[in-house]
Amino acid sequence: MFSFRKSVWSRFVLFWPVDSLRVPLVIHRKMVNGIRMSNAQSFLLVGAAHIDRRARSQSAFVPAASNPGHLHTAVGGAVFNAAVVLRAVGAEVAYLGARGGDADGELVESTLSEMGVRDCATTWLDRATPSYTAILDDHGDLVAGIADMALYDFLSPRFFARRHIRELIAGSNALLFDANLPSATIERLVREASGRPTAAIGVSPAKVTRLRGALPLLSAVFLSRAEAAALVDADASADVVELANALVERGIRQASISDGPRLLAILDDGVVLQQEPLVLPNVADVTGAGDTLAGAAFFWFCQGVPFKEAVRRGMAAAFVRVAGGALTAPAFSENSSAVLAEMPPARPVAR
Repeated sequence: MFSFRKSVWSRFVLFWPVDSLRVPLVIHRKMVNGIRMSNAQSFLLVGAAHIDRRARSQSAFVPAASNPGHLHTAVGGAVFNAAVVLRAVGAEVAYLGARGGDADGELVESTLSEMGVRDCATTWLDRATPSYTAILDDHGDLVAGIADMALYDFLSPRFFARRHIRELIAGSNALLFDANLPSATIERLVREASGRPTAAIGVSPAKVTRLRGALPLLSAVFLSRAEAAALVDADASADVVELANALVERGIRQASISDGPRLLAILDDGVVLQQEPLVLPNVADVTGAGDTLAGAAFFWFCQGVPFKEAVRRGMAAAFVRVAGGALTAPAFSENSSAVLAEMPPARPVAR
């Protein structure tokens, strides 16, 4: 069994015990979907970095009633959460997004600086910084969430036509973005990133359809079960394996579809596999688990690791986050290695 090490935020001494994960430090270049994978270390993340407010009930949650609990405020957002894990594994990270000219925006800015992330966001001085408010039950599971993200709609295709933005994209080895961006912006961004690994995080059932126009150009997409169902117009009751097969029919080659603590589906070069998760000893907070999976999985995929194995490593990283383990090096990598060692292998699914 494993136990978690905890640490506090600091400027990172970056370390990842690669040998313990049985991956060579130098991986020969290979082609994936026509893109040359070459140990990408410089990642551009585009999308959400804002304020997360998480209210957790102290006792069994009662709908339509006042519930005693605690409110926790911190910086979050889909690509921000991915940035945390990318920094923990030693990647260089640049962030491009939007925030307001308020105290929340200052907190986001200072947190990115402390993490060592190159902050290329634009500030709208007369606007409020986006926020996400999550209501959690006494087990740490999500009851409801409200996303106040309208400012991200200001990131229009015209914004990405600026020379310094195009140069920023050209100077990165890989691109990871989320569906908080407008559809037309996503399509423009993916075209600008042509020739390098590019992946997307689904964010929510309400926004994941913004990815449709860019799907054929993506190296990978990271989804929840509800997001995958919305993306392929499937019934909300469809299981992750059914949804993975539906993604195959739409020409998607690499994807992961998570469903909380239940079975996860991996789509690897058109082959559907299912991965049993480990049983969590303790749920501290589920917020950001899928984003953590995406960040870690995309990192390893860009190092040339087969997608199914990359997703397994992403699952291990998400497990550490949800269980309340440290999200900084070296404790994060040690905890992830321990989880991965106990995870059962992914199994192909007969179609």
